[in-house]
Amino acid sequence: MASVRAPVGRSCSCIKTKQFFSTSSLQRWRLPSTSSIASLPIDVHPAVQQAQAERAPVVALESTLITHGMSPPHCYELPLECEAILRDQGVVPATIAILDGRIKVGLEPQQLAQLADKAHLTDKGDSELWKVGRRELGACLVKGFSGGTTVSATMAIAHMVGIKIFSTGGIGGVHRGAETSFDISSDLIALADTPVAVVCAGSKSILDIGLTLEYLEAHAVPVASLATDEWPAFYSPTSGFKSPMRINTEAEAAEIIDRLGLQSSLLLGVPIPKEHHPEGAAIQKAVERAVRESVENGLAKSGKAVTPWLLARVGQLTTGRAVISNRALIKNNVRVGGRVAQEYARLMKERHPTKTHAPALRGFSRPATSLSAPPALATPGPPPPSASAALVVIGSLAVDISMIPTSSPLQTTSPGSVHTPLGGVAGNVAAAAQSIGISDVLLVAVIGDDPLGSLARTRLEDRGMRSDGLISSLKDGRTATCGFLLDEKGGLVGGVADMSIATSLPVQEVLERLKRAEPNTVVMDGNLSISLLTAVLGYCREKEIRTIFEPTSNAQSLKILRALSDPLPSSAGRHPTEETPPVSLITPNIHELQVLYEQVTGASPAKPHWEAGNWFDFITLPHHLLARDLPEWITGQGVVQMAVRLLPLVGCVLVKAGERGVVVIQRISGGDRVTQWQKEQGKNVVVAPCTKTGREAVVVAYYPGIEMGEGKIVSVTGAGDSLAGALGALMSRGKRLDDFGELKGVVDVAQQAAVRTLMSSEAVGDLTWLRDALPVLTEGRETMALK
Repeated sequence: MASVRAPVGRSCSCIKTKQFFSTSSLQRWRLPSTSSIASLPIDVHPAVQQAQAERAPVVALESTLITHGMSPPHCYELPLECEAILRDQGVVPATIAILDGRIKVGLEPQQLAQLADKAHLTDKGDSELWKVGRRELGACLVKGFSGGTTVSATMAIAHMVGIKIFSTGGIGGVHRGAETSFDISSDLIALADTPVAVVCAGSKSILDIGLTLEYLEAHAVPVASLATDEWPAFYSPTSGFKSPMRINTEAEAAEIIDRLGLQSSLLLGVPIPKEHHPEGAAIQKAVERAVRESVENGLAKSGKAVTPWLLARVGQLTTGRAVISNRALIKNNVRVGGRVAQEYARLMKERHPTKTHAPALRGFSRPATSLSAPPALATPGPPPPSASAALVVIGSLAVDISMIPTSSPLQTTSPGSVHTPLGGVAGNVAAAAQSIGISDVLLVAVIGDDPLGSLARTRLEDRGMRSDGLISSLKDGRTATCGFLLDEKGGLVGGVADMSIATSLPVQEVLERLKRAEPNTVVMDGNLSISLLTAVLGYCREKEIRTIFEPTSNAQSLKILRALSDPLPSSAGRHPTEETPPVSLITPNIHELQVLYEQVTGASPAKPHWEAGNWFDFITLPHHLLARDLPEWITGQGVVQMAVRLLPLVGCVLVKAGERGVVVIQRISGGDRVTQWQKEQGKNVVVAPCTKTGREAVVVAYYPGIEMGEGKIVSVTGAGDSLAGALGALMSRGKRLDDFGELKGVVDVAQQAAVRTLMSSEAVGDLTWLRDALPVLTEGRETMALK
C-alpha cells in the first residue's frame, strides 16, 4: 500500500475528474426522485426538511449507538448530547432509525427513549430490535420491526433524502482472519458506492486496519485524516499506518466534497481528542492482548465469532473504561461533522446562489423546528393570591389529537371523529388526584404561546383544575402534542409526537411555584431535565416535603440517579437505616426496576453511601420467608432483591406488575411500627428487622391485582399515571405508607383508579366515585370492592 498521498492542493486535479466509480455504480445510487421517495415508508422530520429547503447545514447520525452500541444510560444520554452539540453549532441533527417498519429521519427525544427502552428489552429477550444494515433494510420495513441503522444503512437513507454529511464513531472494515472467513463489513461497500461524506474516528482497532485501507484504495474511496499524517484507530490517534491523504481544516474537507460533486464518498478520519490519548493507549494495549489471546485459543480462525469475542474481552480488560473514551471520540466526530456541514452549506450558497433544494417528501414542507433547541421561556404573570396546594405535580402536559376515520383514508380525507383530550404523564397524574377529591392540586408544566396552549389551559379549567402552575413559553415554542391516526377498530396507523418542550421547564420558575404552593407532597415525572430534578429534590429535602418519582420509561428512569449524584449526607451517631432517604416513593414497573438496579449496582451515587455506612449489615433478608410467603414470580424475577438495592436512595419502592398487582418494598423506623408489621408476617408479607437495633426493618408486602369483573380493557394509556395520582393524593392527605392498615387502603384505592382507567377511552377514567373511599380509609375499615 502506498504511503502518504499528495497534499490536498496537489491532488485536486485527480479529484476533478470525478471518475472514482463506474457508470453503473453512479446510476444505481443516483438520488431518487421525489415521487419514488414519497412512496417509501419514510418520515423526514419537518426540521430537517426546513433546513434543506433553506440550505442550512444538516448532519446525519446513526442509531445502532442507541440499540446495540452502548448500555443504559449512555445509549440514551449520548445521542441527546450529540444532537445538542450540533444545535449549538447551528446545525440540524438528523438521527436515522427504523421505528415500527418506518424509516425515521430525525427523532424526537421520546423516540430516542423508545429505541433505548426496546434495546434494553431486547437484551432481556423481551423484545426484538434489529441491527439494520443496507442488506436488512427492506426486510425490516416489510416486517414492521424497529432497529438501529448501521453505517451502511444510514448512508443509504441519508443519500435518499439528500443529506451530504454523516458523523459516526468508527467504521467497520476487514476483520482479522478475513482471508478465510471473508468477513468484510458492508460499511466498506457503502463507502465505495454511496455519495455521502463520513466523519469517523478511523477504523475500529479490533479490525485488520491494513487490509481495510487496501480495500478502500482498491475501490477508489477517497480517504483522509484531519490535521494528521496518521490514520487513526478509534481509541488511539495512530494505527501504525500512514493516512492516504491529509486534510488540514474542515473548510478543506467541504471544498473536496463540493469538488467531488458527492458522486463518491469521502471518508474523513478524526483522531481522538488529546486529553484521551493516555487512556486510548491503555485501551489499545488491551486490544492487542485480546488479539494475541484469540490467536492462542484458536478463535482467530473461527470466522465471524472472533469479533464479538474480541469486543467482550476488551471490555473485560478495560473494566468499562473504554466507554469514557468512546463517548469522547463520538462527540468530537459530531462536532467536526457539524463544522464540515457549516462550511459545505456556506460554499453551496456562495457558489450556487440560485440553486434551491426541494424537501424530499411532498406535502410536508411546512416549516417546523421541533429538533431545534428548546425554546426560551417568557416571564409569567403574577400568580393568583391563593397559591397554596397540598400536592404539586411537575412534568409534561400534552394535547392528544386522535383521528378515527370511518373508512381507510388512502391518501385522501375521510369522514370520522377527532378527539383532543389532555395527556402527558404529569397532566394525567394531576387529573387523577383531582378526580378522587383532592381539590388543592397544582400542576406545574410548560405550554406554548399557541392555540394548543390555550386549549390546554381551557381544558384544565374545564376539569375544575388550577391553571396558575402553567408556564407559557415564547411564541415560537409549541405546546407538547401527540397526534394519532387510528384505523376503524382503534388500532394505531401512525402519528407524530412533538414533546421536546417538556424538558425546557426553567428551574427558578418551578422553585418559585413550589415556594408559593408550600406543598407537603411533590410528584415528578421522568420527562423533567436532570438539573430540574436535582433542584426540586434539594428543595424538598430542605423543606421536609415528601417526594414521588414516576419513572415514565426505562431510559427516563435513570435520570433520578443522575439527579442524586451528590454525596448523600449522613447523620453522626445514627445507623444508616435511620437516615431519611432523598426520595420518599418511586413507582417503577419491573422493566424500569431492572434498569435502575443494573445502574445502582454499577457506578451509583448510592454505592459509597451504603458501603461507607455498612448499610446492608443491618438488614438480613429471610430468603426462606420470601420463598414461602410471596408468589413465585416475585422471587423468581428477583423483585425484592432489586428493590432493596434502591432503599438507601428511596424510602418506598412500589413495583407495578400489571394484572398481577403491586409489590411494596420499604424501610420503616420505630419499634411500634416494626412490631405492628411483625404481627402481620405471613402470606404476602415479609419483615426483615435490623440486626443491630430492632427499631428499623425492611418490609415487603404484595397486593394482588383487582379483578375487572365484566369490564374489559379499552386502553392501557394512563393506567399507571392514575395509580400514581391516587398515591400522591392520599399521601398529601396524610396517609402513611409505613402503617400496615393505611398502606393496604392506599394501594387498594390506587389499583382501583388504574383499573377504572383501563376500562376508559380517556387518558384518565372517571374516578369521582373513589371519593367515597377516603372516609373508609380514615376509619381504617376494609376498602370497597370495584364498582
